[in-house]
Amino acid sequence: MENETLSHILRGLHLDKCEFIRDNAYYIKKTVKQMIYNCDIKKEKPFYAKYEFLVVAENGIKKAIILNCGDIDLHWYVFKKWRGKHVLSNFLRTGIIKEIWPDIKTVTCCYEWDDNVEVKYKMTEHLASLAGLGMSDEKTRWISV
Repeated sequence: MENETLSHILRGLHLDKCEFIRDNAYYIKKTVKQMIYNCDIKKEKPFYAKYEFLVVAENGIKKAIILNCGDIDLHWYVFKKWRGKHVLSNFLRTGIIKEIWPDIKTVTCCYEWDDNVEVKYKMTEHLASLAGLGMSDEKTRWISV
């Protein structure tokens, strides 16, 4: 799921529709519309799938979202306003990922075309270690994959 999509989902979520877990964590399982692009016939086809999310919100202010990518990986997104303020790192230190999604053992470094891959990988590795997770054998991948 792209960062734009996660940002859109986070902006549209209402915390009162989520389950409060603890430590500024809210859980929601939500149906999300995705688009499949068929290059052969140049056609878009929508499909709907249920996804699990953790929302990081302090005092009712949504700051970040974590997507469970099918019990094999995580994708996180922090609003630009809250980046560099340790919102995600403090949250990951709580151990909540292993509590909520114990099957997730590793994360993959996803990057966009303009990211510095080395810096992004080191940051992802650091955040994964805070959550008690390792890095996937698949070193990096494009975020839109």
